[in-house]
Amino acid sequence: MAEDPHPPATEAEAPSVITVLQLLDETSGGIPLSLEVVTLTWQDRQRSRQRLVSNWGTEIQLMLPRGTHLQDGDLLYADAQRQIRVKAQAELVLLIQPENVMQMGQVLHQLGNWHRPAQISPEGQVLALADDPLRDWLTHMGIPFQEVSKPFHPNLLAHSH
Repeated sequence: MAEDPHPPATEAEAPSVITVLQLLDETSGGIPLSLEVVTLTWQDRQRSRQRLVSNWGTEIQLMLPRGTHLQDGDLLYADAQRQIRVKAQAELVLLIQPENVMQMGQVLHQLGNWHRPAQISPEGQVLALADDPLRDWLTHMGIPFQEVSKPFHPNLLAHSH
């Protein structure tokens, strides 16, 4: 999705605060003249109630149904002039590369035990949000990993008891 580098010419063209009560489908608003984005971390994409500011300074008040999880590319607002979409922010994650099934089992067990979300790739890599206890544990266990900055899209969500 390409971003239009030119914001609206005047303040009068954009409402001062947009309230979003539900996500829109792709047919909403037709073809926009411009695209705004709100760039959010994984943690922020889990919050259904919050105030945001787009890359053009538009204030957005989210009042989505509880439990709504925003995804990269979700459409928050659309009219004939513009669309406002969610963009997943790159964040520091550990790219864990287990060398065998035993290591994969150990990593997933530990992440689940710590109630941590994980993103598993088809190539057998595991992404987890970076922190010192996980780095220390992986180093102690001899499981290969590296720190990278990329959007985090967990497909295994842990929950608290």
